[in-house]
Amino acid sequence: MTTKEREIVERLNHPVYTTDFLEEWIQRKDNVFINAPAALQAMGAKGFYEAVKQMAKNEEEKGQ
Repeated sequence: MTTKEREIVERLNHPVYTTDFLEEWIQRKDNVFINAPAALQAMGAKGFYEAVKQMAKNEEEKGQ
């Protein structure tokens, strides 16, 4: 996670999706048939992180 992405996550101040949480869960490769709860948790974290990456890209393009 980049410094800019960390700043965005901290600004969003989500009660679950913290920088520590995201850094742990976006790296996981759980299989839904073997460990469904972990796979779904990782999927949610990855989706949130994709939104953060897009926000960072948009801010960079605007020069913020």
